[in-house]
Amino acid sequence: MSGARYPFQMAGGVPVVTAPAEIDMTTAGQLRATLFKWHTRGHGTVVLDMTGTQFCDLAALRELLRAHKRAAAGGGELRLVLPADGAVLRAFTFTGLDCLIPHFNGLEQALAQARGDGVVGDRRAGWDREQVGDPAVEASALAWSLTAMSEATGRLAGVKAWDRPRAFAAIGEAVWWITMVDATLVRHHPGIYDAARATQGPAQGLVDQTLAGLRFVRNWMGRDGELGEVIETGGMGAGNRHITRWAWKPAPEPVLASFPPRGRAWEIARYRAYQTRLVGHTIGETFGRAVTYLTLTGANAASATVISTDARR
Repeated sequence: MSGARYPFQMAGGVPVVTAPAEIDMTTAGQLRATLFKWHTRGHGTVVLDMTGTQFCDLAALRELLRAHKRAAAGGGELRLVLPADGAVLRAFTFTGLDCLIPHFNGLEQALAQARGDGVVGDRRAGWDREQVGDPAVEASALAWSLTAMSEATGRLAGVKAWDRPRAFAAIGEAVWWITMVDATLVRHHPGIYDAARATQGPAQGLVDQTLAGLRFVRNWMGRDGELGEVIETGGMGAGNRHITRWAWKPAPEPVLASFPPRGRAWEIARYRAYQTRLVGHTIGETFGRAVTYLTLTGANAASATVISTDARR
């Protein structure tokens, strides 16, 4: 699958990209690069035709969600073509992504409201009103993200330090899921999130800056930065055989000339948090602090969602 291709055609100004039969962790990078290419060319909305896709693993699902969030931030969306009886749709339903990313049974349906920038915005607003505001959808997204975060961080202990590509991939996966849970809680449960922050007392600033620093790492990877540039692995001595003992090392200040002023300020704040709170600290310490806080906050949010859902019945 290393040679997976993503042919495309233009339909009314909208790129329609055809996905390969299988997308897994070895080819997810090609999926990311393909979707990011269309984003940088100014196409806010892209249709990904997955009619012929038979297998799609967690790494691929991650890239699809990342691409949709990026498009949505600019008023567009990623629109998927998923046959009703396909294996990929079952995976989407199981994980809750079917409620987060617009999907359609056929290409014509996907294109019907994707033609023209104004219609895209209207369609996206409608999707958000129908899906994101639904407590059941929010609960599903949160539960899935919490489980994925727990599994991703839990796998780190079993990864061998000598297998550097796999080790960096595992750390990157954990960073992504930690920041995904954080973003889900901030967006859908801001009151509970702020209440949990208040209970941290003097440690509140430490937790805030740890999460901000991890957001910088996430964005570093999104800009095609290598984790090896920001992680000190050390030698192969006994103290470095577990990747959770690796430490973050100083990173160069990001080049943000193309960012709008507000985005530049946010990313500089994340960079400074990284330099202050992550550099010199181990992967295990950093992830442990973030996961402990997010797991507790997520449990409170899940309980509140159940109560809210029951009250609406």
